[in-house]
Amino acid sequence: MTQHSSNHSNITLPLLIDYVDALLPSLTTQVGATSSQPNDNAEVLWVLQDKDAQLAIGTQLNSHVANQSHSSSTADMQKLQISTLSKLFHQPVPERYTLACFWLPTLSSELLQQYIPLLMRYRDLYAAHVLIALDDTVDLKAYGFTPFDVLNEQPLEDKVINKAKSASSDSATLWQFNLYDYKQLPNWLNADYWANPENWGKNRW
Repeated sequence: MTQHSSNHSNITLPLLIDYVDALLPSLTTQVGATSSQPNDNAEVLWVLQDKDAQLAIGTQLNSHVANQSHSSSTADMQKLQISTLSKLFHQPVPERYTLACFWLPTLSSELLQQYIPLLMRYRDLYAAHVLIALDDTVDLKAYGFTPFDVLNEQPLEDKVINKAKSASSDSATLWQFNLYDYKQLPNWLNADYWANPENWGKNRW
């Protein structure tokens, strides 16, 4: 499970792409363990601010996935879909994803407000895990997201820390919401505490 952090660091697009690559296998396992049906939908949804961003970044994302599939020993290619905020907002029947990643480092706080319902839908219904990269002046704590420091993830630190320091692209603050570990499971909800297990085999009910 991911570790929540009260701290955060600036994140660049190359760093976020590497983090998604490292995170996805554990998420796929997590979703498969909690679902009785196979996940045939796309695994990753990348959401960009507008068509200009889609043209600039979409090619980079697709080429990264293609390069990764060629270098991988497995034949499976990461299922990837790229969309814009406007297109997603007007989509009549949303799909469900293992991971929804919103790269919105230049989105203003005022413009973000009209897309808050969209973020809430993906947080609650259409994605098991949501990552949102925004300008560091925007705060999403009120909407249930937690700030997240990728560089504190020990398995990723050696791999990506140099890239994070040397990257020259726009940077943003990363927020996350994981449907499967956003809340600690209380003891009273644990099956060990149900139906007075200490009386099993002692009394006829």
